[in-house]
Amino acid sequence: MIPQHPLIIAHRGASNLAPENTIAACRLALENGASALEVDVRLCASGEAILFHDNFLWHHFRVPKAVIYTSWDEINKLEFNGRVYQYKDRVCTLDKFLNTFKNTVPLNLDVKNFMTNNKKLVHVLVEQIRLHGVEDQVWISSFSPIFLRTLKKEYPFIRTGYLFRNFSFIHRYIDVFLKSDAWHPHYHLVTKRFLELSKRLKKEVYVWTIKEEILFKEMMRYQFNGIITDVLIK
Repeated sequence: MIPQHPLIIAHRGASNLAPENTIAACRLALENGASALEVDVRLCASGEAILFHDNFLWHHFRVPKAVIYTSWDEINKLEFNGRVYQYKDRVCTLDKFLNTFKNTVPLNLDVKNFMTNNKKLVHVLVEQIRLHGVEDQVWISSFSPIFLRTLKKEYPFIRTGYLFRNFSFIHRYIDVFLKSDAWHPHYHLVTKRFLELSKRLKKEVYVWTIKEEILFKEMMRYQFNGIITDVLIK
Protein backbone atom coordinates (compact mmCIF):
# COMPACT_ATOMS: atom_id res chain seq x y z
CA MET A 1 0.00 0.00 0.00
CA ILE A 2 1.32 3.46 -0.91
CA PRO A 3 1.56 5.66 2.20
CA GLN A 4 -0.20 9.02 2.38
CA HIS A 5 3.17 10.64 2.89
CA PRO A 6 6.26 9.02 1.31
CA LEU A 7 9.15 7.79 3.42
CA ILE A 8 11.93 10.34 3.71
CA ILE A 9 14.91 8.08 3.08
CA ALA A 10 18.28 9.54 4.08
CA HIS A 11 20.78 9.00 1.26
CA ARG A 12 23.88 7.52 2.96
CA GLY A 13 22.75 9.18 6.19
CA ALA A 14 23.33 12.85 7.01
CA SER A 15 26.54 13.06 4.98
CA ASN A 16 26.77 16.83 5.44
CA LEU A 17 27.37 16.30 9.16
CA ALA A 18 29.31 13.02 9.33
CA PRO A 19 31.07 10.76 6.80
CA GLU A 20 28.59 9.03 4.49
CA ASN A 21 27.40 5.51 5.25
CA THR A 22 28.53 5.64 8.88
CA ILE A 23 26.59 4.96 12.05
CA ALA A 24 26.99 8.62 13.08
CA ALA A 25 25.59 9.85 9.74
CA CYS A 26 22.60 7.52 10.03
CA ARG A 27 21.80 8.49 13.61
CA LEU A 28 22.02 12.17 12.71
CA ALA A 29 19.71 11.63 9.73
CA LEU A 30 17.02 10.17 11.99
CA GLU A 31 17.46 13.05 14.43
CA ASN A 32 16.95 15.49 11.55
CA GLY A 33 13.72 14.17 10.13
CA ALA A 34 14.48 11.02 8.11
CA SER A 35 11.95 8.20 8.42
CA ALA A 36 14.12 5.56 6.69
CA LEU A 37 17.79 4.96 5.84
CA GLU A 38 19.59 4.13 2.59
CA VAL A 39 23.18 2.87 2.72
CA ASP A 40 25.63 1.35 0.24
CA VAL A 41 26.90 -2.18 0.84
CA ARG A 42 29.78 -4.14 -0.73
CA LEU A 43 32.17 -6.95 0.15
CA CYS A 44 35.77 -6.44 1.23
CA ALA A 45 38.65 -8.90 0.73
CA SER A 46 38.16 -10.75 3.99
CA GLY A 47 34.50 -11.47 3.21
CA GLU A 48 32.69 -8.97 5.41
CA ALA A 49 29.88 -6.85 4.01
CA ILE A 50 30.71 -3.20 4.76
CA LEU A 51 28.96 0.13 4.29
CA PHE A 52 30.85 1.88 1.51
CA HIS A 53 29.88 3.37 -1.86
CA ASP A 54 33.02 3.62 -4.00
CA ASN A 55 34.81 0.76 -5.74
CA PHE A 56 38.12 2.19 -4.59
CA LEU A 57 39.42 3.74 -1.35
CA TRP A 58 41.13 6.69 -3.01
CA HIS A 59 38.42 9.36 -2.79
CA HIS A 60 37.90 9.10 0.96
CA PHE A 61 41.25 7.81 2.18
CA ARG A 62 43.83 8.46 -0.57
CA VAL A 63 44.56 4.73 -0.62
CA PRO A 64 45.08 3.46 -4.22
CA LYS A 65 43.35 0.13 -3.69
CA ALA A 66 40.01 -1.49 -4.52
CA VAL A 67 37.74 -2.33 -1.59
CA ILE A 68 37.37 -5.92 -2.81
CA TYR A 69 41.16 -6.36 -2.45
CA THR A 70 41.36 -4.78 1.02
CA SER A 71 40.68 -6.65 4.26
CA TRP A 72 38.34 -5.41 6.97
CA ASP A 73 41.29 -5.10 9.38
CA GLU A 74 42.91 -2.63 6.97
CA ILE A 75 39.72 -0.69 6.27
CA ASN A 76 38.80 -0.48 9.94
CA LYS A 77 41.98 1.52 10.63
CA LEU A 78 41.30 4.20 7.99
CA GLU A 79 40.16 7.72 8.86
CA PHE A 80 38.14 9.85 6.44
CA ASN A 81 40.21 12.69 5.01
CA GLY A 82 39.47 15.91 3.14
CA ARG A 83 36.54 17.93 4.47
CA VAL A 84 36.11 18.54 8.19
CA TYR A 85 32.99 16.87 9.53
CA GLN A 86 31.08 18.07 12.57
CA TYR A 87 30.95 14.46 13.75
CA LYS A 88 33.63 11.83 13.15
CA ASP A 89 33.18 8.14 12.50
CA ARG A 90 34.69 5.24 10.54
CA VAL A 91 33.53 2.68 8.03
CA CYS A 92 31.35 0.02 9.67
CA THR A 93 30.24 -3.50 8.85
CA LEU A 94 26.72 -4.41 7.82
CA ASP A 95 26.59 -6.53 10.96
CA LYS A 96 27.11 -3.45 13.17
CA PHE A 97 24.69 -1.36 11.13
CA LEU A 98 21.86 -3.89 11.37
CA ASN A 99 22.51 -4.46 15.05
CA THR A 100 22.33 -0.69 15.66
CA PHE A 101 19.17 0.04 13.68
CA LYS A 102 17.12 -3.17 13.91
CA ASN A 103 13.55 -2.59 15.09
CA THR A 104 13.74 1.11 14.20
CA VAL A 105 13.03 2.39 10.66
CA PRO A 106 12.92 0.82 7.16
CA LEU A 107 16.40 0.11 5.80
CA ASN A 108 17.36 0.14 2.12
CA LEU A 109 20.62 -1.66 1.28
CA ASP A 110 21.96 -0.39 -2.07
CA VAL A 111 24.27 -3.21 -3.12
CA LYS A 112 27.46 -2.61 -5.11
CA ASN A 113 28.73 -5.79 -6.78
CA PHE A 114 31.79 -4.56 -8.71
CA MET A 115 34.23 -7.49 -9.26
CA THR A 116 32.26 -9.57 -6.77
CA ASN A 117 30.91 -13.11 -6.90
CA ASN A 118 27.15 -12.53 -6.86
CA LYS A 119 26.30 -15.79 -5.08
CA LYS A 120 28.81 -15.11 -2.32
CA LEU A 121 27.53 -11.56 -1.88
CA VAL A 122 23.92 -12.78 -1.76
CA HIS A 123 24.70 -15.38 0.89
CA VAL A 124 26.59 -12.90 3.08
CA LEU A 125 23.76 -10.37 2.92
CA VAL A 126 20.97 -12.86 3.62
CA GLU A 127 22.97 -14.43 6.45
CA GLN A 128 23.23 -11.01 8.15
CA ILE A 129 19.57 -10.19 7.54
CA ARG A 130 18.50 -13.50 9.08
CA LEU A 131 20.97 -13.21 11.95
CA HIS A 132 19.43 -9.90 13.04
CA GLY A 133 15.86 -10.88 12.21
CA VAL A 134 15.22 -7.85 9.98
CA GLU A 135 13.58 -9.58 7.00
CA ASP A 136 10.51 -7.32 7.30
CA GLN A 137 12.57 -4.17 7.85
CA VAL A 138 15.06 -4.39 4.97
CA TRP A 139 14.89 -4.29 1.21
CA ILE A 140 17.85 -4.69 -1.16
CA SER A 141 18.27 -2.57 -4.29
CA SER A 142 20.79 -2.71 -7.15
CA PHE A 143 21.45 -1.51 -10.69
CA SER A 144 22.53 -5.06 -11.54
CA PRO A 145 19.79 -7.31 -12.99
CA ILE A 146 22.10 -10.31 -12.64
CA PHE A 147 22.58 -9.72 -8.92
CA LEU A 148 18.87 -9.12 -8.30
CA ARG A 149 17.93 -12.25 -10.27
CA THR A 150 20.41 -14.33 -8.26
CA LEU A 151 19.05 -12.95 -4.99
CA LYS A 152 15.37 -13.36 -5.78
CA LYS A 153 15.80 -16.86 -7.22
CA GLU A 154 17.48 -18.21 -4.08
CA TYR A 155 15.65 -16.09 -1.49
CA PRO A 156 12.23 -15.02 -2.84
CA PHE A 157 11.19 -13.72 0.59
CA ILE A 158 13.78 -10.91 0.46
CA ARG A 159 12.31 -7.66 -0.83
CA THR A 160 14.19 -6.19 -3.79
CA GLY A 161 14.32 -2.91 -5.69
CA TYR A 162 15.47 -2.42 -9.30
CA LEU A 163 17.50 0.78 -9.75
CA PHE A 164 17.56 2.54 -13.11
CA ARG A 165 18.37 5.99 -14.48
CA ASN A 166 16.62 5.76 -17.86
CA PHE A 167 13.30 4.00 -18.15
CA SER A 168 12.77 2.16 -21.39
CA PHE A 169 10.79 -0.90 -22.36
CA ILE A 170 13.92 -2.98 -21.85
CA HIS A 171 13.92 -2.30 -18.10
CA ARG A 172 10.26 -3.23 -17.88
CA TYR A 173 10.84 -6.52 -19.67
CA ILE A 174 14.01 -7.27 -17.70
CA ASP A 175 11.95 -6.86 -14.55
CA VAL A 176 9.66 -9.68 -15.65
CA PHE A 177 12.59 -11.98 -14.85
CA LEU A 178 13.75 -10.08 -11.77
CA LYS A 179 10.33 -10.07 -10.11
CA SER A 180 11.42 -7.09 -8.03
CA ASP A 181 9.11 -5.69 -5.39
CA ALA A 182 10.04 -2.08 -6.09
CA TRP A 183 11.33 0.26 -8.75
CA HIS A 184 13.98 2.84 -7.89
CA PRO A 185 13.80 5.38 -10.73
CA HIS A 186 15.86 8.55 -11.09
CA TYR A 187 13.62 11.48 -10.20
CA HIS A 188 13.45 12.80 -13.79
CA LEU A 189 11.46 9.67 -14.72
CA VAL A 190 8.60 10.47 -12.34
CA THR A 191 5.54 11.24 -14.46
CA LYS A 192 1.86 10.51 -14.14
CA ARG A 193 2.19 7.81 -16.77
CA PHE A 194 5.15 6.18 -14.99
CA LEU A 195 3.28 6.10 -11.68
CA GLU A 196 0.17 4.66 -13.34
CA LEU A 197 2.30 1.88 -14.84
CA SER A 198 4.03 1.09 -11.54
CA LYS A 199 0.68 0.98 -9.75
CA ARG A 200 -0.76 -1.33 -12.41
CA LEU A 201 2.23 -3.66 -12.03
CA LYS A 202 2.03 -3.43 -8.22
CA LYS A 203 5.53 -1.98 -7.82
CA GLU A 204 6.57 0.12 -4.86
CA VAL A 205 8.37 3.28 -6.05
CA TYR A 206 11.38 4.90 -4.36
CA VAL A 207 12.69 7.88 -6.31
CA TRP A 208 16.34 9.01 -6.15
CA THR A 209 18.33 11.16 -5.41
CA ILE A 210 16.85 14.51 -4.38
CA LYS A 211 19.57 17.03 -3.53
CA GLU A 212 17.70 20.36 -3.54
CA GLU A 213 14.91 21.58 -1.26
CA ILE A 214 12.79 22.98 -4.10
CA LEU A 215 12.88 19.63 -5.89
CA PHE A 216 12.18 17.81 -2.63
CA LYS A 217 8.98 19.83 -2.17
CA GLU A 218 7.98 19.16 -5.77
CA MET A 219 8.47 15.40 -5.33
CA MET A 220 6.34 15.44 -2.18
CA ARG A 221 3.34 16.19 -4.40
CA TYR A 222 3.49 12.72 -5.92
CA GLN A 223 2.11 9.57 -4.37
CA PHE A 224 4.86 7.02 -4.12
CA ASN A 225 6.52 5.02 -1.37
CA GLY A 226 9.67 6.98 -0.67
CA ILE A 227 12.11 9.74 -1.57
CA ILE A 228 15.80 8.96 -1.33
CA THR A 229 17.28 12.33 -0.50
CA ASP A 230 20.13 14.46 0.86
CA VAL A 231 17.55 17.05 1.97
CA LEU A 232 16.33 16.52 5.51
CA ILE A 233 13.57 18.75 6.83
CA LYS A 234 12.96 18.28 10.54
